[in-house]
Amino acid sequence: MRPQSLRLLVLGALLAAGCSSSTGKGTVEGTVTLDGQPLKSGLIRFVPVDGKSPTADTAITDGRYSAEVPFGEKRVEISAPKVTGKRKMYDTPNSPTVDIVEELLPASYNVQSVLTVTVKERKQTKAFDLTMRPPGKGR
Repeated sequence: MRPQSLRLLVLGALLAAGCSSSTGKGTVEGTVTLDGQPLKSGLIRFVPVDGKSPTADTAITDGRYSAEVPFGEKRVEISAPKVTGKRKMYDTPNSPTVDIVEELLPASYNVQSVLTVTVKERKQTKAFDLTMRPPGKGR
């Protein structure tokens, strides 16, 4: 993931956190695994298919998440940044370094997500079992 993409991801999360809606919300909680192992850390986002309610997102920690999500059909985006190296912030000898971050997961789980969930209850559980082989349509 390029630094600009990461900034857009963070900005989107901040904007979504400031939104409110008069529609009902439910708690969606569950697990996210990658190739059978809990996803150590990441972000799960619930994007309204109809565009009429706010986006909701929350952190994934040790394979678990819990989010307050407006009712309705949602496209689910899961992102897991992976540090692949370091680079200097400036071209000077004493420059601090920053992490080089890339997306760990295939695009079909995030920017081109094929994952969905319908939020219709006050509380529901949803597990996402991901693999490094991207899913096909209709999963």
